[in-house]
Amino acid sequence: MKMREKPRGQAMVEFALVFPIFVLLLVGIFDFGRAIWINDTLSTAAREAGRYAVVHGGSPSTFCPAGPPAPKSNAPDSTCPPYPNGTAYPQGSRQAIKDVAQRWASGASSSVTVSVCYGPVATCNGDVDAVGATNAPHTPVTVHVTATVGLAVPSLFGFSSFTFSSSSTMLVNN
Repeated sequence: MKMREKPRGQAMVEFALVFPIFVLLLVGIFDFGRAIWINDTLSTAAREAGRYAVVHGGSPSTFCPAGPPAPKSNAPDSTCPPYPNGTAYPQGSRQAIKDVAQRWASGASSSVTVSVCYGPVATCNGDVDAVGATNAPHTPVTVHVTATVGLAVPSLFGFSSFTFSSSSTMLVNN
């Protein structure tokens, strides 16, 4: 009986064909997970910044309100005490709200953009309020957070970056 020779190099050729596909799938799984994480992070940032805006609204009892001033604000001068990051913002500034969103979205991307809009607006871009909107109680506040992120697998196919965004709308309650 004659013994058949074992094929030489067959496993190496199969490995060379399958390995790049396996690595592409593995990196794609990580990219997909990162995209889900970024989307969740931006949603949390918008929600927490919206919560900050509604809690620091413009009722007469609120000292140093955030957002456009409501009638009869209690702030004695144009500068409020420092916020947790040590910055003193002028009365009616949206920067404190934006800083809250930036802190929550800090891990998502280095290019996070935050817009804060008061009143019933169709889309919130560039801090544009509804006509006559203030931060008085029961006024809707919309916080829109956007981040541009590059992912590995899509960049192999010519897509340089993706834009993720999230919005949260709440009513000023204080």
